[in-house]
Amino acid sequence: MSKSNKELAVDVAIEYIRAHQKQIIVSSNNVFKETSMIDLESVNNIIKSVYETLDELDQSTD
Repeated sequence: MSKSNKELAVDVAIEYIRAHQKQIIVSSNNVFKETSMIDLESVNNIIKSVYETLDELDQSTD
């Protein structure tokens, strides 16, 4: 059984979160810098955008 557009949108958001987790970076002068994770609003926007895009694609192929 194939996944719904909502399930696919959430899957994309999960992978985006995994790819943008906190990371510690050491610069050439040994300064440590920590990058931050994405915020909840960004996750919501990703889900909404992917869902709407998939829905538009489905409607255009019908």
